[in-house]
Amino acid sequence: GMEGYVHGVATFRKQFTKIDQSPYTAMLAFNGEVKDKHLGLGGYLLQDVTGPTGKTSGTFSVAYNIPILKKFGTHYSNGHADHIISIGASISVVQYRLQADKLLLDNPGDPQLYTSRGSKIFPDASFGIYYRWKDVLFAGVSVPQVMGLNINYQGKDGTAAIKTVQHVNVLVGGKIEWARGNFSSNPIASFRWENGAPPQGDIGLRFMMYKIFWIGVNYRSINYMVFEAGFNVKDIFKVAYAYDFNMAKYRTEIGSTHELSLVFNVSDKKSIGRRNNHGLRF
Repeated sequence: GMEGYVHGVATFRKQFTKIDQSPYTAMLAFNGEVKDKHLGLGGYLLQDVTGPTGKTSGTFSVAYNIPILKKFGTHYSNGHADHIISIGASISVVQYRLQADKLLLDNPGDPQLYTSRGSKIFPDASFGIYYRWKDVLFAGVSVPQVMGLNINYQGKDGTAAIKTVQHVNVLVGGKIEWARGNFSSNPIASFRWENGAPPQGDIGLRFMMYKIFWIGVNYRSINYMVFEAGFNVKDIFKVAYAYDFNMAKYRTEIGSTHELSLVFNVSDKKSIGRRNNHGLRF
C-alpha cells in the first residue's frame, strides 16, 4: 500500500527446462492502500513445485506506512509523501507435499523414504521494514519463514522430514533520471543470508526509456547473469520477461530458466504519472 494505489502481479517462472520434473513457481499477488489510515493490505497465492515436493500457500499481509512530512500537520497520502517508512508482517497457511515414492535414492535399498507420501498444512509468518525517499532511493530488510517449521511425513518404513529455514533478505536501490526524465537508470543490490548456506548477493542495473520500455541485467553471486526486458502502458499495465543465464559449464545439460510477469495498477487520475519503478527483479 505504499504507492497509494491497487497493485497486482501475476508471475510464472520455469527453471532448468531440460530436467524432468524441473521446478516451477506460479504466483498471483495484490496490495493496496487503506485511504487516510496509513495502512496497506495485500496478499498472494503461491504454487511452487520441485519434482516430488511442492507447496501451495495463501498469504495475508498488512503494513503500517509512516509518511515523514515536509510540513508538520500537512496530510500526504502514502503515494505522495517524500519519505515513508513501512513496517509490515504477513501470515500464511501453507500446504507442504511430498511424494517420496517418486524420489530417486542414492541407495536403492534405503527404506526410510520409499513409502512416505502425503501432505501437511502449517501456518507461517514473515516480517519486514522498508524505507523510500521519493523515487530516488529505497531500502528494506525482511525475514521470511519466521517460524522455522519441522514438517514430518510418517511412512511405513520411517519418517521423512522437511525443515523451513529463516532467511534474512536485504535490498537497496534507486533511480537516476536524465534528459528531462525521458531516460532513467535504476541501480539495485540485494543480499540474502541463511544459516548453513553460502551467502548470496545480487547487483544490477535497469535502463528505462521514455517511461515505456526497459532493459536490465543482474549479476548473481552463484555464477548467474539475469537479463530482463519489458514495457509499460501508461503506468497501468506492464509486461516483463526475465532470462537466467547460468555461466557454469553444465548449463547446456540442465536447460534455461524463464520468468514472465504481468502487472496492473489501478489508481485515481491524480496519482497517474507519479509512479516509480521499484519493481526490479532480484
